[in-house]
Amino acid sequence: MPDEPMTKDEAGALSPPNGRGVSYALIEALTTLTTFITYFPPGLIKLSETELAEVILSATGQHLASSTRLTVQEENADDAYVVQLRHYGNVASMDALMTLISKTFDPRILPAPPMYLIPGERSRQDATGMGRQITRLIQGTIPLPEPRLIGELIAKADSDVGGGDAIQIHLDIGPDRHYSLGGPFSSVREYLQAYIKSSLVALEKQQDIEEYKEQYLERIRDFIDNRMDTNTIPLIVEDTHVVAIHSDMGPHNVMVSGHSPVDIQAVIDWEFVASAPFASQYRTIEMLFRRSAANGFGPEYEGAAELREAFWNAIPQWKTSWFDSESTQVLLEWFKFGRFLKPEWRPKDLPEDQARECWRENIRVIEGILQKYA
Repeated sequence: MPDEPMTKDEAGALSPPNGRGVSYALIEALTTLTTFITYFPPGLIKLSETELAEVILSATGQHLASSTRLTVQEENADDAYVVQLRHYGNVASMDALMTLISKTFDPRILPAPPMYLIPGERSRQDATGMGRQITRLIQGTIPLPEPRLIGELIAKADSDVGGGDAIQIHLDIGPDRHYSLGGPFSSVREYLQAYIKSSLVALEKQQDIEEYKEQYLERIRDFIDNRMDTNTIPLIVEDTHVVAIHSDMGPHNVMVSGHSPVDIQAVIDWEFVASAPFASQYRTIEMLFRRSAANGFGPEYEGAAELREAFWNAIPQWKTSWFDSESTQVLLEWFKFGRFLKPEWRPKDLPEDQARECWRENIRVIEGILQKYA
């Protein structure tokens, strides 16, 4: 593996890591048509060739013949596999969940790479703190358990719970880890309340926004601590759809074809999968139409209206029956209150009027809730 993050030319179609905490190397195995791509947290751990050969053999039954650095364009994607080291996330749960997705979804809707389960990996990760994962490099709806709870979606294969010849996937809902909210929650209002309270804690800790805190912190704290409970949030939010969600579905986790940018090859990094309201993915959707910004709400791209139209026209029934519904719009009002509660720090040399302009959307959302409900 490379000791330093690869350059764009070295990484080929995968692109450089740019601070994402991983670097890439390609390992040739068995024949020139079978390639293993390994993802390593830089500076943390390296798999030796012996260790790599052992894990590949145990998961796929194939023997590692040699290892070398390649570029993505040179290998045959139909015969490529991904070896990934994960220091965060329940690898056995991810493997089982992705196995379920690959078996139940039409790959044209959600192409998830097939998994190669590594025997005993759950126990090994518990003991070492580092999980290993092997997926096929690519070339439905998930039935959530009842009662419908909100939290992290955890999957277990039969091999994890006593086993059998036919692998069955069992789903369960655990506490939310993505936002560290706790739970699981039995109602959308409980979920929103926990999310907003966690945002208040983040606001209290935020540095270099003293002028913003002087104006808003006491008002916000009084509203959340003394005036807001589950009954403050309108009951209609309970009509929103709670669905299985890839909680980090950003462009950085969508692999597209090197030949066509509209040909999605795979969706990767299923570390956080949630049972959550559909509209909680508001920021993920909006980031498709906006430039980067500290609060995740940068200026819109030129042609953002056309981008939105193309996005929603691809799933028109979601827009009309889900996104445009009154229940979703009310949920978004409260979810954005939590989302924009904490503006980011500002450089000390940035004048106050420019800082307020950076926080314009934060202020608009906060004032809207305080004036309407406080």
